[in-house]
Amino acid sequence: MVPNKPEAKRLSKRVAAFFFKRTLQLIGLTCREKWIGLENVEKLRNSSQNWIYSIWHDNITLASYLLKKQNLVSLVSSSEDGSIAADILDSWGFQIVRGSSSRGGIKAILTMIKELKSGKCGAITPDGPRGPRYRLQNGILVIGQRTELPLVPFHVESTRQWVLNSWDKHKFPKPFSTLYICIGEPFFIPKDQDTQQLDETSKYFENIMLETVSTTLEYINKEK
Repeated sequence: MVPNKPEAKRLSKRVAAFFFKRTLQLIGLTCREKWIGLENVEKLRNSSQNWIYSIWHDNITLASYLLKKQNLVSLVSSSEDGSIAADILDSWGFQIVRGSSSRGGIKAILTMIKELKSGKCGAITPDGPRGPRYRLQNGILVIGQRTELPLVPFHVESTRQWVLNSWDKHKFPKPFSTLYICIGEPFFIPKDQDTQQLDETSKYFENIMLETVSTTLEYINKEK
C-alpha cells in the first residue's frame, strides 16, 4: 500500500532525522571536547538550582548532541522544519514543547514556564526560529522572569566545520575536529522589570551572548 502524501512527508522527515542523528554521532566520536566555564552550571547543580540554557540557533545541532540525556525541556518551532529537530531532540532525551512566534507561541511559553517551575532545566534558542541571526527575542526573558531561573549562555565552535547556507549559517563539525564548548555565567532577570526595562535587559543579555561567542572563537584562534 502506497502511503498518502502527509504520511510520506512524515516518514521522510523521520528518515532525515535518523540520518542526521547517526551522522552527528559518528562524527562526534572522532572529535575532542574542551569545556570552558563548566563550573558555572556545576555551582547551580550543587545548590539544587535549575536553569535555562540560552543557545543561538546556529548551535542547536551541536548543543543537542552535547546536552543529550539531561532531561532538558526544549522549545521547538511548530514549523515543518522544526519536526526534524523535535525528532532528534526527543530521541536524545529532551522533553519537547512545540510553539513559535507565529503558531502556538503563548501556549508554548506557558507550558515551558510550568515545566521549568516543576524543577527541570531548559534550553531555548533566543534568535529562533526565523532570526535575525544573533538578535535576541524577548520570549526567553519572559520565561526567565516568570520562573525566576537564571539564563546560562551556551556556545560551541569547532576547529573544522561546515557552514550551511541557511539564515542562521548553521554549523556542523567535520570529523576529527576539536569542539570548544563555552558556558557563561548565570544571568537572572529581575522580576519587577516593566516592558521598557525588559527591552533594555534584552539588549544587555544579547551582548553577553555575543561575548560568549567571541570568547569561544578566541580559543579556536589560539589552536590554529
